[in-house]
Amino acid sequence: MTVGSADPAGARPYAMSGLAACRQSRWRLPATALAGIASLICSLAAVAAGEAAAQVEVRRDGGVYSVHASAQLAAGQRLVWDTLTDYEHLGEFVPGVRRARVLEREGNRLLVEQAGIFRILFFELPVHVRLDVLHLPYGTVIAQLATAATGAGDASTLRSFTGRYRIIQGEERLPPGVVRLDYDARFELSTPLAPLLGPLFGMAAVRQTMRVQFEAMLREIERRQQALARPEQPG
Repeated sequence: MTVGSADPAGARPYAMSGLAACRQSRWRLPATALAGIASLICSLAAVAAGEAAAQVEVRRDGGVYSVHASAQLAAGQRLVWDTLTDYEHLGEFVPGVRRARVLEREGNRLLVEQAGIFRILFFELPVHVRLDVLHLPYGTVIAQLATAATGAGDASTLRSFTGRYRIIQGEERLPPGVVRLDYDARFELSTPLAPLLGPLFGMAAVRQTMRVQFEAMLREIERRQQALARPEQPG
């Protein structure tokens, strides 16, 4: 379970060029239409490249951020599950995670410690959390900030956190062999973002950070799926 993770996160060069061209023309598209076209182009490009197209939305209510991310993958449900729950190796493929380890395990309940950084533009916030994690094989992973008291040196950098991964397969809208991975989270930082970022700019920065982490998870799932499908070379 990674933690730092509606509107586009940032304009891409070709999107900016298209917008500039529209301004020079007498025909002008609404901003919502431009955003939809840009999103469609990105999705088609990702499909053409064989990559999962991620949708990431972030909302803010006071100091609480709500995240929803979703993507479809041509991968097995069990492989997706094994990647999500490979806590000991998260630091190898998720940006910002420097260390993750399982401290306790009792049946489907785990206590997971995670340390790293939550990078927002040129700011780096240290992250050190302990999460109570519930496994519901092989479809759902639920995590929340551990309630156990920690020492002063181990104080969590999150005031609150709840998160859930869902692996969905077999829906009518999903092609055969394709699963949908949904991630939903709500969190509040112990230390608010610097006022320099501002409410809107800060939310865009958080959205970009969450997109980077979610897409890194998708790439690792795809890498493992491709390695599994690759025929073994004769020795």
